[in-house]
Amino acid sequence: MVMKTTRAGHGDFLFGNWVLKNVQSIIMNKIPAFLLIVCCFISGCDNSKKTTASNVDSGNVLPNEGKLIDDKPVGKGWVNLISSLDDWNAEKPYWSLENGILHGDYNGGEFHNYAYTKTTYTNYELNAVVRMSGREANSGVCIRIQPVNADNVPGYQVDMGPGYWGCLWEEKRAGMVQQYPKDLADKLVKANDWNHYYIIANGHHIQAWLNGVKTIDTVHTAGFSDGKIAFQLCHGDKHTVVDVKTLSIKIIK
Repeated sequence: MVMKTTRAGHGDFLFGNWVLKNVQSIIMNKIPAFLLIVCCFISGCDNSKKTTASNVDSGNVLPNEGKLIDDKPVGKGWVNLISSLDDWNAEKPYWSLENGILHGDYNGGEFHNYAYTKTTYTNYELNAVVRMSGREANSGVCIRIQPVNADNVPGYQVDMGPGYWGCLWEEKRAGMVQQYPKDLADKLVKANDWNHYYIIANGHHIQAWLNGVKTIDTVHTAGFSDGKIAFQLCHGDKHTVVDVKTLSIKIIK
């Protein structure tokens, strides 16, 4: 959050010189006027140190649409994307849906494995409540992806994993688009527990909040403007377990 202050300018400097040069005559002839001028000058200097509401950048505050009650978004227009797997490409045995929770379990290897929607989305808000565990686990809430198959999935990941939480990654394309400091992310993330991402994708402007703190805010004109929504199970010498109990979307019209 950036706090702005005003600084005394050239006009203030000239005014100060005028007061000093004329102070004797003012004191002798017009003491009330002198006191008024001095009071105004002091007041002006004091105001330069004050911060008002208009000086504070409020863009980092979690919007109301990102606030949850019982892990569900409030307000109208939200659609649950994991009420069934009818609109998903999700390979068994890696992915399943039980009791409203999307579950992924993968022992890595040569290939990634993604579960992704059949529907293509453009501009929207997205609330995701996710839990990740395992050995060197790595995943991500994937947006604007354009999959070739379950392994080759170009597009954005609002990332999850040690050193990646809070970051915006673009798979098969730009790589790291915006990085969030690991030491700050470590203070936000609840290890092996539920974490909340609130995401806005509107035009080429991508924003995301991790557990109420804004970690992504970038305009990336080279990125896809639409695509599927997905979750990743990462390849390599890893064991990734992902559970998703909330995945709700609101279309931006």
